[in-house]
Amino acid sequence: DMFAMARKNAPCILFIDEIDAVGRKRGGRSFGGHSEQENTLNQLLVEMDGFNTTTNVVVLAATNRVDILDQALLRPGRFDRQIFVPAPDIKGRASIFKVHLQPLKTLVDKLELARKMAALTPGFTGADIANVCNEAALIAARDLNESILMIHFEQAIERVVAGMEKKTNVLQPEEKRTVAYHEAGHAVAGWYLEHADPLLKVSIIPRGKGLGYAQYLPKEQYLYTTEQLFDRMCMTLGGRVSEQIFFKKITTGAQDDLKKVTQSAYAQVVQFGMNDKVGQLSFDLPQPGDVVIDKPYSEATAQIIDSEVRSLVSRAYEATVKLLEEHKKDVEKVALRLLDKEILARDDMIELLGPRPFKEKSTYEEFVEGTGSLEEDTALPKGLQDWNKDIKEKSDPATKGAPTSA
Repeated sequence: DMFAMARKNAPCILFIDEIDAVGRKRGGRSFGGHSEQENTLNQLLVEMDGFNTTTNVVVLAATNRVDILDQALLRPGRFDRQIFVPAPDIKGRASIFKVHLQPLKTLVDKLELARKMAALTPGFTGADIANVCNEAALIAARDLNESILMIHFEQAIERVVAGMEKKTNVLQPEEKRTVAYHEAGHAVAGWYLEHADPLLKVSIIPRGKGLGYAQYLPKEQYLYTTEQLFDRMCMTLGGRVSEQIFFKKITTGAQDDLKKVTQSAYAQVVQFGMNDKVGQLSFDLPQPGDVVIDKPYSEATAQIIDSEVRSLVSRAYEATVKLLEEHKKDVEKVALRLLDKEILARDDMIELLGPRPFKEKSTYEEFVEGTGSLEEDTALPKGLQDWNKDIKEKSDPATKGAPTSA
């Protein structure tokens, strides 16, 4: 029915969202829901074969899992042109913020605000940015403010990144002290690691599933060295190490940290070829929800991988222990200030520890200062520059052949 309607209303565009729901790879066995899915996919392939250049119907589809699509869908004549749409970079986020800030009432200069917010939201999608602007407006309304202030946008980012503040989640004094030293461990480890992301804020106020969190400003970076990844692992382990040093015992609070470190270690050994024993090999890691029947490597290789991952995590842990033992007094200063104020900004860290011992300028500082252009290059290719003009002339005969001024 959908394809028949498209032909009837041609010229038109037919868009199929989340096509992986019906376009998954077909297996050798068909049973239950799988046979129904394969029948749907087969019908989709037949319908697409019925389109040609004279049909005047363009079929578009979207998915986050192109790797699981059936190859028949991607052959020439079907979805043969694939466009990867990543999360927007800092300039893209600034452009999106300008759109969503336009209807909002704020006394802050919107161009300056777009710059700052773009730098504070690395990895955010367009939907995330819209959510931040909406949350900021709601927070301002709750505070009975007539206009939205910068602090409202900062609170909105915290809510989107870390979840809602749990005002009813009151920690026992001993738990609060443990969380303070845990977060101080992260903050101090990152402060003295050259390749760690610059710290923006650290808090021991429970939000979402976490009892505390630290917010960083990662650079717009696409390639990482082994040294950079190792420093990130050490920073992530800072909380667990701090608990061990100060309390001589560990808690369940580092579960998410350990998960991230394990994933990073496996990626380095299995995917990125960053291990001498495994060698210059790359295997795909299973995605969440994937059913793994056979590993793409032997049992002997699997044992080497497990051993090297454990070794890498152990080396990162030992390096973090050495670092925090050297800066034990700094961890204590940050933890005590956290227990007093609950939230520490970058300026508080500089006051306590002094400037970071590395020459750096964060993406936030560079972008807010106006380094580079704010605008994206959205110029049309030469072959399409007159396209809009031609369409307008066809739709409005009065403009056809009209003289143009120089």
